[in-house]
Amino acid sequence: MAEILDLEGTLESLRDFGPIRRMILAVPGTLQGTLTAYFGSEVGIEVRFQDDSRDEKHFTREVDLVCRERGMVVCRARTDVLVEDEDIRNMLRERKVGLGQVVELLRIPTTFELEEAGEDSEFFWRVYELRGAGFVYRIREEFPSGLYPEA
Repeated sequence: MAEILDLEGTLESLRDFGPIRRMILAVPGTLQGTLTAYFGSEVGIEVRFQDDSRDEKHFTREVDLVCRERGMVVCRARTDVLVEDEDIRNMLRERKVGLGQVVELLRIPTTFELEEAGEDSEFFWRVYELRGAGFVYRIREEFPSGLYPEA
């Protein structure tokens, strides 16, 4: 789990969201475990797009977090990645695990900084930076509002 750089600022920026959405938006790092618990069924990733052609250190990646048992996309994430670490680059090229899972598998301490959170009638979202030794991820995640109703 990542260290939240500005906990007070993060909580303040999420103040207007209900508890379920606030919890999802505040998770520092991988969401798969949290969403698996929420849906009561495994949530995995499907890589929609990955471009690592610019140079060996820069990637752009888009994935869906999918609850296969229910047949639905529960989150879409687009990430700009700067990777110095060769092990991370190799794992990303395999396209089998999520970015947060890479960090957890390699046990790399990380920091989480929420840059933006918002919502409209269709989605709520967050933009954040996840940083650790050998990498920087800038991630935008969008969640279909209808899947996360507030009481």
